[in-house]
Amino acid sequence: MSEHWEIYADWNPWHGCTKISPGCKYCYVYRQDEMYGSPIASSECRKTANFNLPVKRKRDKSWKIESGKIVFTCFTSDFLLRDADPWRPDCWQMMRQRSDLWFYFFTKRIDRFMECVPDDWGDGYDNVIVGCTVENQEIADYRLPIFRSLPIKHKSIIASPLISAIDLFPYLDGTIEEVSAGGESGVEARPCNYDWVLALRQQCVAKDVPFRFHQTGAHFIKDGKMYRMKRCHQLSQAHKAKIDYKIGKYLVPEKVKFEWKESDYH
Repeated sequence: MSEHWEIYADWNPWHGCTKISPGCKYCYVYRQDEMYGSPIASSECRKTANFNLPVKRKRDKSWKIESGKIVFTCFTSDFLLRDADPWRPDCWQMMRQRSDLWFYFFTKRIDRFMECVPDDWGDGYDNVIVGCTVENQEIADYRLPIFRSLPIKHKSIIASPLISAIDLFPYLDGTIEEVSAGGESGVEARPCNYDWVLALRQQCVAKDVPFRFHQTGAHFIKDGKMYRMKRCHQLSQAHKAKIDYKIGKYLVPEKVKFEWKESDYH
């Protein structure tokens, strides 16, 4: 994601997910499971050995995940997956306990959000960022009105995998702290057109919403020409485009003030 991986951590309390929308067609979790020869179907959700990672400690009693980090949460599943309903309360509890961390999860199931939050959620936890993913206009027009109405303190729209042009303008209402756009990875990836990315950026600039272009995808169209991008270049080439808007040093929105000691992450 960035050259500053030191400020990030990964936490996948469960693994496996079911496909529910066009963006799921070539899911990277399914591809990786196939690549590594997983004996368990990718659609079968199961707890991982790292379920309790946020509250695990080292031998010296310090946290395994150091204070101040941004924790990418449940990126090999969906945090709001129905199959994980019995386990999610323990995760919310860990998020409460580790108020010194930022937890960031994306979901394609934003319509389940209020079924899944804890009783003390209120208007949201200070340290939880929720990203609603959209891949085309139909999905955006279904999910984003729901997303806009929800009590969440930190909201991001993730336009990824971007498989068509999307008009987000009606949904950039001041509660959205970031829009992040990216193409689809994998051999069978559907093309991402740079014009779609630039249009999203223009919408964000007009509404003064931070924008980030995080990934070109494997098949990238620019000026009418298709480019086949190697996996190792998809993030770096997006970064080199230099079209991010109001994104800070650590690839987070300038308006979001994360609490960390900068000296710890050099």
